[in-house]
Amino acid sequence: MHRRPFLDPVPLLLATMMPLSISVGADEDPDAIYTPGRESQRQADVPRGEVTQHVWNSTVFEGTTREYYVYVPEQYDGTQPACVMVFQDGHSYVSEDGSVRAPVVFDNLIHAGDLPVTIGVFINPGHKGDEQPKNRWRADNRSFEYDTLSDQYARFVTEELLPHIVVDQNLNLSPNPADRAICGASSGGICAFTAAWTHPEWFGKVLSHIGSFTNIRGGHAYPALIRKTERKPIRVFLQDGENDLDNEHGNWWLANLEMAAALKFMDYDYKFVAGKGRHSQKHGGAVLPDSLRWLWRDHTTGGLKRPADEVAVASTDAFADRTLKFTGGQYNDETFHYRLMPPLNAEEGKQYPLVLFLHGAGERGTDNALQLLYLPEQMAQPRWRERFPCYIVAPQCRANQRWVEVDWGLPETHNAPTEPSDQIKVVLQILETTLAEESIDRNRIYLTGLSMGGVGSWDLGVRRPDLFAAVATICGGADNSTVTALRDVPMWVAHGDADTAVPVRRSRLAVDALRKGGGNAVYVELPGVGHNSWTPSYSDNDGLVPWMFRQVKR
Repeated sequence: MHRRPFLDPVPLLLATMMPLSISVGADEDPDAIYTPGRESQRQADVPRGEVTQHVWNSTVFEGTTREYYVYVPEQYDGTQPACVMVFQDGHSYVSEDGSVRAPVVFDNLIHAGDLPVTIGVFINPGHKGDEQPKNRWRADNRSFEYDTLSDQYARFVTEELLPHIVVDQNLNLSPNPADRAICGASSGGICAFTAAWTHPEWFGKVLSHIGSFTNIRGGHAYPALIRKTERKPIRVFLQDGENDLDNEHGNWWLANLEMAAALKFMDYDYKFVAGKGRHSQKHGGAVLPDSLRWLWRDHTTGGLKRPADEVAVASTDAFADRTLKFTGGQYNDETFHYRLMPPLNAEEGKQYPLVLFLHGAGERGTDNALQLLYLPEQMAQPRWRERFPCYIVAPQCRANQRWVEVDWGLPETHNAPTEPSDQIKVVLQILETTLAEESIDRNRIYLTGLSMGGVGSWDLGVRRPDLFAAVATICGGADNSTVTALRDVPMWVAHGDADTAVPVRRSRLAVDALRKGGGNAVYVELPGVGHNSWTPSYSDNDGLVPWMFRQVKR
């Protein structure tokens, strides 16, 4: 798919019209125009994350010691894997009175819903002396670690330091490269690119400030390498100023122009922001909020706030009444009613996600309304429809029937029927009809259900794992001998530990069986919560629903 490049044409035009060396008067400071904005300032009503400082003795870079800092946002609760962003020269990025002020920006953007809940890891370069240098930029192993075109630094971060941080801080970090970014300035900028270039399966996002893509240790080769190498799945944000360094290693400004041109040629997802500045972090710091928004622009987050003047919408008004004549089974030629809600203000020609919702036992019948309680009712409200534009299908199970004809009150597991129930067969026909008639993104079809529908979601997901980009089950249970069919499907499983209707042990064992089979489910056990674990699960602004909409079938 062609990605539209984000290259500012003005500096390119200047590069063709003006001398390579741009003069600046002795009294002029080209960086003076770059100052921290409001999102880089502390706000009274914004929760403040915690920053802790540590020291690490490396084995990958033998004989080196370094300081590092860990930022944990206030919103982090460990229930789902958090995103992570690594910064080189951490001392300069973590400082709240410097040019960048990353923790302050993180706090403000996470609070606004513009950035996912993200752990920040700020790492100083290694030093072989007995004490850290007074000027942390002068650590004696910095150039070797940052400017060398190898995967050694990426391995140090991913295989040595991050695993220690996870255990030491009891963190739950996402292994998904789309959830992992790396950033640096100057030699730290080329280091960030090298880490993602050598291991795109570890880092999917790069932020380079005044990157040293020059011949310090061969970094000038990158534009040619980019042009002659198959495109890698990384997103790159470059920033530089036309008054950057010009010395024996090369011209930093021209090197960044070459990088941008090569990324454009290979159709990378990239952006180049050019300015007037020198070799400083002032411009990069000033644009950090917008840089982060761009890098994470398609990472669906919560951050939903109910407007004071919001008027509740009846779910029966938002969901259209649809009918289907069932073909096959005991209900052959019978008409089934179901509900379908389209995206709000759908754009012609655009495809949207589809959510299939399976209700609980209390919502069975033929009124075609009871099944709109809980998640459908929530998603019908304007703020949820605007945040998560999608189609939602809500079928209704007939009275005295079940999505799966098993006893969901069993203490451990059940034996699933060989064939799906007729109720699930109806659901599959409804799904097929919706896919044929509506503008659905087939890589973003989601299945979720609660209680009886939680059991049904496990069952349908196991039978048709090819259909779904994600499956989310709440207070359900599974045939644990079959769940490995979902090992490649993102799973979210939630259950209250005080549930007396469907024992919590059912979800525990199903998740354990899935993990032993190679799956990696997010499991959320809610302390003190009884059977109604769906209300806190669905309504969590940064929980199940945003997680679900982030999943894309590969």
